Amino acid sequence: MSGKAVIKAAQMFTKTGQASRISVTKEILIGSTLGAGLGFWWQTYHWNEAKKWENFYKAEALKRQGA
Repeated sequence: MSGKAVIKAAQMFTKTGQASRISVTKEILIGSTLGAGLGFWWQTYHWNEAKKWENFYKAEALKRQGA
């Protein structure tokens, strides 16, 4: 890195740079909300898949009993 790049990188993390706009609370809330939403979606997806397999095996059992 050249001298100007080092100075620019160092200035980014000062109180007047990018660090002044970071809110830890906001980051935690956004991460928690996204995590909970995606976790709920993942769980319902798996519940639906399990229901499909359960219905499949019930239908197979009925076919065997009827045949």
